[in-house]
Amino acid sequence: MLATDSDVLDMTGYTVNDQQIRQAQGIVEVCAGRPESLVTNETDKHWLKYAVCWQSAYLDNSDVFAQANVEQVKQDKTTVTYGEKTYAVSPLVVEAVKQLSWNKSRSIMTGPNTVKANRMPDWWYW
Repeated sequence: MLATDSDVLDMTGYTVNDQQIRQAQGIVEVCAGRPESLVTNETDKHWLKYAVCWQSAYLDNSDVFAQANVEQVKQDKTTVTYGEKTYAVSPLVVEAVKQLSWNKSRSIMTGPNTVKANRMPDWWYW
């Protein structure tokens, strides 16, 4: 597991059990797009540990699977509009997942090598 119950207590101040940590880790792995076994970068493991701790505390202190994302309610004729966001994931988990190395933007150089771009071809020189 990425976090322990003492990690959650130290980071969030909430006491959780191993089952809640396993549930939180499953949710975090789905959000991150990688299971723990494929994460090798220590910085990524650190961010995932934060995410699991926050998600564990979030699961413990709210009934996240029973919440509905209601954006609009009309009293007459009972119209309810649901939003697109899911509240099963802590907002802090979303921010931690954004920091993972595979979620950051990368630039890819294409085209000729810049060192040789202004040179004549090798066959031109004797």
